[in-house]
This record gives sequence, C-alpha cells and structure tokens, in this order.
Amino acid sequence: MDAKFNPAVKTEVLAEVLELHSPDADEFCPHEDLPARLARWCVQAIVVALIAMMGIEMLVRSAFGWSIQVSNEIGGYALIAITFLSPASGLLLHAFHRVHFLDQRVGRVAQARLRLVFNFAAAVVTTVLLVEMVRFEWLTWNSGDVAATTLMTPLWIPRLAMPVGTALLLWALLRTLAGDWRRLRAASAARA
Repeated sequence: MDAKFNPAVKTEVLAEVLELHSPDADEFCPHEDLPARLARWCVQAIVVALIAMMGIEMLVRSAFGWSIQVSNEIGGYALIAITFLSPASGLLLHAFHRVHFLDQRVGRVAQARLRLVFNFAAAVVTTVLLVEMVRFEWLTWNSGDVAATTLMTPLWIPRLAMPVGTALLLWALLRTLAGDWRRLRAASAARA
C-alpha cells in the first residue's frame, strides 16, 4: 500500500511533525516510544467507544424511551483510563503547556538546569504516586471489592489503569531526564 494513502503512516508522520515543531522539542527530547504509543492508541479507542456508547444511549432513549443502564458506570471507568493512560504520550509529544517567561531571561545552561530540576521533581512525585497506586491496587485486589451496580465490576479492573498509567508516565519522565542531562552537558560544553 502506498505510504501517502496509509492512515497509520500519516498518523506517525503527523506525530513526528507536531513533535519536531513544538517550541519545547529539540534533539535531546525523547520520541514517543512503543509503550506510550500503545497507551495513546488505547485512549483513542476508548474515546471512540465512548462516543459510540453515548450515541447508542441517545438513540435508545429517544427511540424506545429506555436506557442501557450501564453507560454511566462504563463511562466513568473510561474516564479513569483516559486520565491515567494519556499523560506519558502527552509528555513525549510536548502536548503540555510550559511557562516560558523565565526561560527567556536566562541562558541555555540555566534553561537546561531548570528543565532538569523540574523534571526530576516531577519524577519524584510520580514515583511516590506510583507506589501509592500500586498499594491501592493491591488492597483492592485483596479485598475483592466489586461495584455496587448491575455490572458488579471487580474494582481492581478499572483501577488497574491508575498504576499502569503512572508507571508509563514515570518511564517517560526518566527518558526525559536522560535527555535533560544530555542537554545540560551539551549546553555546558558549548559555553566552555
């Protein structure tokens, strides 16, 4: 199949173009890796499924006057998955806002140090969150809690997205820290 008509190739090319044209991207920033890409694809599939579920719910309510009854529960679980599975990809694709007012006033070495310190602090906080998320998931697994709804979903299933997403974010932050360290070394060498 020709690459210019292949949607998968277009998606990857678009991601690379957006990543390279971000004001925060440079040669030291890590690219989106396979785990982050898989999480992004899962989030995209969940969003499409949510849209389909809402459409079906609206159709059933307006045409037949009844409800699917589980759409609120499934929608809540989907929002948890979207919230926790998307930050790793967002970080690696530079989708988060950054405040540049301080960067404009300092040199390249200071900018590199600021990025390194900020990302290190974010990695420390994410590590603490990951430990707590794993602990929370373990407690949920051991307790055998189920949702008090018609689906009676074992709560460890939707809560699994929390430690998985946090682990993906920590991995992305560690890769970003490695790039920050290389950026700081290059800026220091250029200054010397």
